[in-house]
Amino acid sequence: MSKSNNILQKNLEEENILKQDELLEKVQKLKHVSLNIQNYIKNEQPSLNKLNNDYDKSIDMVKKSINGIGKLLKSSFGQNTCFLICVVFMAIFILYLL
Repeated sequence: MSKSNNILQKNLEEENILKQDELLEKVQKLKHVSLNIQNYIKNEQPSLNKLNNDYDKSIDMVKKSINGIGKLLKSSFGQNTCFLICVVFMAIFILYLL
């Protein structure tokens, strides 16, 4: 009985060692992937900052445009001009469909 227990314990230890090796390999792969992601992000950071700045500039331009359109619509000349522009675009669109 003791010999059987020793064999069983030895088999369990060997299996445990194999599982540890598999786990170590997976952890090393995960570490490699995470380091690659970190390097990629460090390399792309200037591009992301530039995109963020461009996005902020675009938002400012849109806000200024909306404010300008609002002022234009409040004036009687602006209302007539907007109506004329809408009619021209509709005519162009209808001609395009034909």
